[in-house]
Amino acid sequence: MTQTSIPHIDLTPLLEGAGSDDPAHADSVAAIVDAACRSGFMTVGIAPGQLALPDDIHARLLRFFELDAAAKQRLARHKFEPANGNVYRGYFPPQNEDPTWKEGIDLGADVAHPERADAASGDPLREPTPQPPAASLPGWSDDVAAYYTAMESLGGVIAAALAEGLGMPRNTLMQPFENGNSTLRLIHYPERPAETLASMPAVDGQGDARRRMVGVPHCDNGFITLLWQDRVGGLQVQTPDGDWEDVAPRDNALVVNFGRLLSDWSGGRIQATEHRIVGGTRSRHSIPFFFEPAVEATIEAPNADGDGGYVYGDRLWQRMQAFVEFQGLERAPAARD
Repeated sequence: MTQTSIPHIDLTPLLEGAGSDDPAHADSVAAIVDAACRSGFMTVGIAPGQLALPDDIHARLLRFFELDAAAKQRLARHKFEPANGNVYRGYFPPQNEDPTWKEGIDLGADVAHPERADAASGDPLREPTPQPPAASLPGWSDDVAAYYTAMESLGGVIAAALAEGLGMPRNTLMQPFENGNSTLRLIHYPERPAETLASMPAVDGQGDARRRMVGVPHCDNGFITLLWQDRVGGLQVQTPDGDWEDVAPRDNALVVNFGRLLSDWSGGRIQATEHRIVGGTRSRHSIPFFFEPAVEATIEAPNADGDGGYVYGDRLWQRMQAFVEFQGLERAPAARD
């Protein structure tokens, strides 16, 4: 497979402040809107230094997976470590019974904005993020905060471009993201044991063990996902004709895709496209950032004529149950009030 339908867009005009009357700015906005409405995916080019992050930031973040199993388990969600109180944030281990063979940690807004955590609320979506002790990973928490802040800013740039390109007031789309509840996720897909890999479908129908499905096809639930993937690759996007297309890793670039709630919000103009991970014979890492509104934000489509919309945190909680690492979690009724 070759990449043919997923556009690559240079964000320099937007990141370096080209005015809205600059043709380069207008071209970037138009390209983002076209990608959002046609394929639901794009890759974006970001020159070194434009996000004020060190060149090795991804390697720094992925040091988390160098911790031993016991250290990671101390940060595990309640589902995987009953003695722990964290329900939504924290570590999740690989689960043998599911095709999605991965481990990872979900980090909330409090890693960069401590005031956004509210343990007293009883709402898992607002709970503090467990992190390893500084002595275990010196400087890691600072790197996490810097990366979270940079991705939050980048998500705002893309969201503002969508608002501009779709011809709506900027505040209509941007206001719900004040005090947002975005998630930074670090993921490791370990090399699969041969006996489990053999049970996975060969995605090309040819029995090639290098092309087994290790991440089930899905659409992201939320608004905008900003994804870094390592050189191993493995991300595939479903095309309109039902085929699957590789999204090859690029240097100095991120993959951007749009979620179901943003598609709903736009009345279906923006596409939420199914994607999956293939591989299994090599260890793989990725770092998605899910750019999300505030838990309590009311989301109403611009043309909804005052139908009341929905509370973002409630809709997110309903839809995330489709993912194995969240299945079986409970959110107390009082937390929704």
